Amino acid sequence: MSDFEAATGPESKRVADDVAALIQDMASLIKQMKEFALREANRISHDTADKISGRASELYETVSEKGRKSADVVTAHVEEQPLSSLLIAFAAGFIFSKILTR
Repeated sequence: MSDFEAATGPESKRVADDVAALIQDMASLIKQMKEFALREANRISHDTADKISGRASELYETVSEKGRKSADVVTAHVEEQPLSSLLIAFAAGFIFSKILTR
């Protein structure tokens, strides 16, 4: 055995063991990073879905309220002026029928 092999034998074994431990630690770290990234992506997607759902509910309520108000206005107009409402409905129907029969 050469002087170099005799002098570095135990030291090279320790270095090899340290490198093997480092490789295992790096693999464990990469696995933990992947798991963290997946958890965060899942959390962010759920938060975003909740925000979108909440906003859609708000928009639905707004549109529903405006629809109810419009229906109330039309109803009030018909009750206040039934003859003019009838004439407007007749005129609108007549115009649509002319447009659709062409």
